[in-house]
Amino acid sequence: MPTIEIASINSTGLHLKQADFDIAIIEEEKLESHRGLFYDFLKKQNGVIVHIGNPDYKHNKGGGFFAGQLIDWDFEPGDIFIPEVDSDDSTDYRGANQQFRFKFLDKYKTDIDKLIKIALDSSPIKKVYLLTDYQFGPEKGNIEIIYTIRDLWTRHDNEGLKLNTMYELYGQ
Repeated sequence: MPTIEIASINSTGLHLKQADFDIAIIEEEKLESHRGLFYDFLKKQNGVIVHIGNPDYKHNKGGGFFAGQLIDWDFEPGDIFIPEVDSDDSTDYRGANQQFRFKFLDKYKTDIDKLIKIALDSSPIKKVYLLTDYQFGPEKGNIEIIYTIRDLWTRHDNEGLKLNTMYELYGQ
């Protein structure tokens, strides 16, 4: 169950309306991810975070909130192995490192692009992070600077984006 989030650095609010998007969104005025991969990094920042979720969460945001329906799972095909975990054995294989790259489904790219642009426009320093966190992705988180939205979509379309990566983007 992947999480996808956008952090607008030093922003005080994006003022998003759920009705303007086909995907589910939760806007929070504290940079706190739903997952822990980039927690230490985000707690040193200020701004607003938008959690992006499956369309069926638009009217029910109280339980789990994930973005698996936004992902083109056929882009990097493979069977996911869900391990049996022994909580007494810290060396147990936990299932990470099974998938590394992903693409968004075409029908959701417009919404995600719109959210990134709003986040950049709302950031006084024109800086945004696009975060991905997936338990079957790489074990360690990675931070990459891509600079522009155009460069992000070029990489997305040509080679896919990396799971468990935080992309740093800047506005003009």
